[in-house]
Amino acid sequence: MSATPPEASTEYSRGPAPSRGPAPDLSGPLRGAVLGATLLGALLLVVAEFTTLFTVHVVGVNAPVKSVGTGSHDSYALIPIAALALLLAWAAVSSGNRWALVALVAVGIAALLIALIGDLPDAQASGTIGSIQAGFKNATDKPSAGLYLETLGAILFMIAGGCGLLLGAPGTARGPRADIKPDDDLVP
Repeated sequence: MSATPPEASTEYSRGPAPSRGPAPDLSGPLRGAVLGATLLGALLLVVAEFTTLFTVHVVGVNAPVKSVGTGSHDSYALIPIAALALLLAWAAVSSGNRWALVALVAVGIAALLIALIGDLPDAQASGTIGSIQAGFKNATDKPSAGLYLETLGAILFMIAGGCGLLLGAPGTARGPRADIKPDDDLVP
């Protein structure tokens, strides 16, 4: 009597290996655009760290009383963010790593949050300054170039990563399809 063994001959408990999907095609102009936008964004963040974030103006006086630098306000946090963005962009274009592009967008969001949540409220504040001896005066803060530079740099990171993800996605139309020949009759 011949009987089949009780164990299965094929392992069904393990499915096929998960697919990561094809890597984005970051070649030609798209490669240059992702690298260029990231480089410009990083340059803007570094320059922003050494410029004025906001100035304090006293009511009735034209000249600013005090100016606050972007770097001293956010502890120069944008410099390592700029370096990380450059590293991620290079990883994305050299190896086609989709996750590097996703991380580049996340780095842009983090830099934008620093600008909008950390810096913008202080750059638009108003109140009184002074002392009992010198007297108190009404003052307002006015945003300066540093706030705009860091915001633009963060947006460029998000644009670079997003365009790399969307335009470099496999299956996007870049030219004529290989399976359709121009001399095919489409009319029966």
